Amino acid sequence: VQIKEAIISHGCFLRECKIEHSIIGVRSRLNSGSELKNAMMMGADSYETEDEISRLMSEGKVPIGVGENTKISNCIIDMNARIGRDVVISNKEGVQEADRPEEGYYIRSGIVVIQKNATIKDGTVV
Repeated sequence: VQIKEAIISHGCFLRECKIEHSIIGVRSRLNSGSELKNAMMMGADSYETEDEISRLMSEGKVPIGVGENTKISNCIIDMNARIGRDVVISNKEGVQEADRPEEGYYIRSGIVVIQKNATIKDGTVV
């Protein structure tokens, strides 16, 4: 785990990830290869067990937290968000305002906001 200028709350599971200029909320989970930069991750209301996570993944669903090899920058992630594997959230195109509630996010002043309880599927690019 590489952490640079970040605040990490209690009870987080951080696995081989990079965190820079970010705040990570209580019970957050970041999996291997994930990177957060200039982000605020609010965390989760409860934990999912390893068995629950395995079951969700075998069903093609996304567990709470940030999946493997996901890159996130300039983003606010609300509580209980499920962000899949190989996702890129960076607003590379510089969109200033957008409403995509059906996809689980908004963009305000160029910052991507992931909604509470949202699911961002594997491979999504925002």
